Amino acid sequence: MRRWPFPLLATLSALLLLCGASAGAHRIELAAAPFEVDLGEPALPPELRVAPEALDGEGYFLVQARGPITPEWREELEAAGARIHGYIPEHTFLVRLDGQARLRAAGLSATHWVGPYHPAYKISPGIGTQTFVTPERMADPRLRLMVRVFESPEAVSARIGELGGEVLDYTDDGFSRRFLIRAPREAVAPLARIPEVWWIEEQPEFRTLNNATRWVVQSNASGWTPIWDQGLFGENEIVTIMDSGVDYNSCWFRENGNAAPGPSHRKVIDYSLFGGNAYDGCDLGHGTHVAGTICGDQSYINPGNYNYNGMAYKARLTVQDVGADDWAGCNFGSVNVPSSLTSAFNASFGLNARVHSNSWGSTSNSYDGYCVDVDNAMWTRPEFLVCFAAGNSGPGGSTVGSPGTAKNCVTVGATQQAPNQETIASYSSRGPASDSRIKPTVTAPGGESPNYIVSANNHTGNPPSPTCLSQGDPFQGTSMATPAVAGMALSVRQYFRDGFYPQGVAGGDPIQPTGALVKATLVSSSADMGGSDIPNNNEGWGRILLDRALFFEGDTRELIAEMVSPGLATGQSWTHQVTVDDTEELVVTLVWSDYPGTSGSGVAIVNDLDLTVTDPGGALYRGNVFASGQSTTGGSADRRNVEECVRRRNPASGVWTVTVTGHNVPQGPQPFAVVLNGGFADWPPEDFSRALEPRPARGPAAVTISPNPSPDLTRIAYRVPQGHAGPVALVVVDATGRVVRSLVAKGQRGGEYTVTWDGLDDMRQPANNGVYFARLTAGDQAATCKVVVQR
Repeated sequence: MRRWPFPLLATLSALLLLCGASAGAHRIELAAAPFEVDLGEPALPPELRVAPEALDGEGYFLVQARGPITPEWREELEAAGARIHGYIPEHTFLVRLDGQARLRAAGLSATHWVGPYHPAYKISPGIGTQTFVTPERMADPRLRLMVRVFESPEAVSARIGELGGEVLDYTDDGFSRRFLIRAPREAVAPLARIPEVWWIEEQPEFRTLNNATRWVVQSNASGWTPIWDQGLFGENEIVTIMDSGVDYNSCWFRENGNAAPGPSHRKVIDYSLFGGNAYDGCDLGHGTHVAGTICGDQSYINPGNYNYNGMAYKARLTVQDVGADDWAGCNFGSVNVPSSLTSAFNASFGLNARVHSNSWGSTSNSYDGYCVDVDNAMWTRPEFLVCFAAGNSGPGGSTVGSPGTAKNCVTVGATQQAPNQETIASYSSRGPASDSRIKPTVTAPGGESPNYIVSANNHTGNPPSPTCLSQGDPFQGTSMATPAVAGMALSVRQYFRDGFYPQGVAGGDPIQPTGALVKATLVSSSADMGGSDIPNNNEGWGRILLDRALFFEGDTRELIAEMVSPGLATGQSWTHQVTVDDTEELVVTLVWSDYPGTSGSGVAIVNDLDLTVTDPGGALYRGNVFASGQSTTGGSADRRNVEECVRRRNPASGVWTVTVTGHNVPQGPQPFAVVLNGGFADWPPEDFSRALEPRPARGPAAVTISPNPSPDLTRIAYRVPQGHAGPVALVVVDATGRVVRSLVAKGQRGGEYTVTWDGLDDMRQPANNGVYFARLTAGDQAATCKVVVQR
């Protein structure tokens, strides 16, 4: 159901349509009333303006600089007596000033304008327009409002009561103070007139966003799982899901003797209630299904059976249960999300989880308080990565829902399941975000009838009973796509932590990747699905295909990864030169976890970095300036997104220069990560010369097997001839020549390599005892070796 704004807000919106269309260097991007200061303040209702007599006293003001904010001007502003509360594009701080401090701030040489923070600026234009599905919210004549305050929460609470409101919750997480209240519609304007109130928005209604996936996101070649083949199963990684709960007695999660979750549990190391019950109680266990997709592992019951195991099935799990296991929860998917997410993120990080997966959301397209929580979590904890489902409100534009509209998180859209993984699911929410940022970030299979996503399902006994139930129908949605991406994020973390970088083999020095580096790797891996050229508001940067980004020994497509900290201030730059050959597409991806946006700002970005890449001939490519699916010259710098990419399908050979510049960094310095994929003549990077040199090829193509016969794991050593740089295929075939398992299918240079066959076929079923052959093809050379499976 859609409800319309009450008359005061409708009048305000109409006024802003007339006055808010200008654009210029001195525009202030307020969510409620964007305006160009050189043309004067917007026309506001008198009751929503600061009274003239109050301007000389202490209060809240907007202070705009003449250009990008420098550390020097910020220091001068604070020395003048300003207390900074937030940043609003362009070049504006929201501050508290007394009368004398206001005069001093206005007199600074770099100050362009100072003006009051009017009550009208505090009211979200989305109030009264939310869509609800549960009978409780649909029938409620009152509004549920999130009220953020600058200070004096006790005084604000008293005033809420005087206005007929009811305080449902209050949180102070150290970063923001906010009330969740239930109030009559006519209370909104009086609330905005309270000086200590910062921002008022309507609380959205949150709900869940309901086996081939593993090879689709790893290689997109049927049955081929190169990430798993390298032993990257999420081992020693911990992930948190916030969802409807998990049936931890399911065989995908169960411990010996049905032990309760705890630090020594093989799978569920913590189970905490954040508004839900102590297990997944609906007939269709949404949380159990999601957890199974990320890290379910049924080897406890069925050793060697990998059917429907999760993307990172050796990872462990913490559960934050927000399930509403009542009629509304089970029929509408509603969840009891806390009014602040900060305590949940704190708890997750404290349990050593570094990926937080969320298959729930709302229909609000705005940058709201929950988005602030997400961005603050990733800003204050650089190793943390949060994933959110885009939503199931497609195919219309601007339907991605909060909190997936946060800047720093990976927002996941859904494709259909294989064999239709190149088609976006019709229900998958589309971008952009309300401030025109690219959303979703990436996509993964979420299924669409009749090809659903199969994963673990719960048993609804109370308490849950041991079960090995799995289910597909009716599980489809961005809820199903998000855990697939979260699982691959765990594999990326393991890749760096296990020392695969830079030489592509385990055992190098471990690297603790930031969330920005993991996100940059996922974005760099993404492949254009066809249809609209990337980046676009259907698929973002495309469907993740992790083998495009992670380098393994012998690959012709290489990886350079950089984490730069403490990062850049306004006007500073970082430069990296690399010698590129023309054998591979060149992809350069910049990602940073930005400072959280300011409540009341219509544009979320705070610290704005710019990516430029210059080719050997001097042609300059700016981040996110694309035509026909690849970078083009010209255009202007991106002023919205915290992901910037340059991609060239056929790069010129020679020295390329990558530059990252701090355009405007008011809350700096700003750390960042850069990932480069392509063919590099000067690879591996000099910074990593400590790593082992590649083993040279000696002689023609060859294959050797050990042990042979093999009861389980077979080590296959193979040699690609010296001078080869192109496609290599290594398959296991049976005596009839039928391909049983594809082990290698990618470009490799001449060298000696090893891969392990786990004795499973491409459907992850154990191969029968008998004689097989490992067959290698590299250019015009081939080699074959007999393999005997004997269990």
